[in-house]
Amino acid sequence: QLLKSSEQISVDIVDRAPAPFGLVRYGVAPDHPEVKNVINQFTALAKKGQCQFYGNVDIGGDVPLVALRQAYHGVVLAYGAASDKKLGVSGEDLANMLSAQQFVGWYNGVPENADLSIDLSSDTAVIFGHGNVALDVARILLLPYEVLKKTDITDHALERLRNSCVRKVYLVGRRGPLQVSFTIKEL
Repeated sequence: QLLKSSEQISVDIVDRAPAPFGLVRYGVAPDHPEVKNVINQFTALAKKGQCQFYGNVDIGGDVPLVALRQAYHGVVLAYGAASDKKLGVSGEDLANMLSAQQFVGWYNGVPENADLSIDLSSDTAVIFGHGNVALDVARILLLPYEVLKKTDITDHALERLRNSCVRKVYLVGRRGPLQVSFTIKEL
C-alpha cells in the first residue's frame, strides 16, 4: 500500500531466503496457483523501481538489527517460524518423521529441505494436525502425478511423489471436527 500511495517511497526487502516472495513461494501448496498470483502484483511493483530485494541475508547474523534501524526510516519485521515445534512424544525423532515445515519446504524448493530423504514406500502416511497445512500435505501426498506435473512443484519432489506408494493418509488431531482449522478449499 505504501508503494502505491507515493512515488517518493521506496522499500527494501531483506530475506534469509535466496529468492523473493517468502511464504507465497515457499509455503503455498503448488496446487493453489490462484493464491500464488499475488506474485504478479509484487513483480509489477518491483519493476517500478521503488522496491529492491536482498536475499540470502540473515538479519541478526549478517546484518545487525540496529544497523537496519539506523539505515531506514522504518523497519518492519515480518517472519514465520524459524524452527519446528517438537511435540514431545516418544518416537518423534525416528527416521521419516518430518515436520510440515520440512515437508512443505521439500516440495516447494526451500534450499535447506531440498535433499531430505523422504521414504514414500509405505501405503499409509499419518499427519498430526487439522489445519490448512496438514490438508495441503495430505493432498500433495495423494494427488495423481498427472495433476502434480501441471503445478510448480519442484522436480525432485515430483519424481519422488510419482513413485510414491502412499494411498491412505490419516489426519490425527487433538479436537473434534467442529474445531478443525482449515477452509473448505483445502479439502
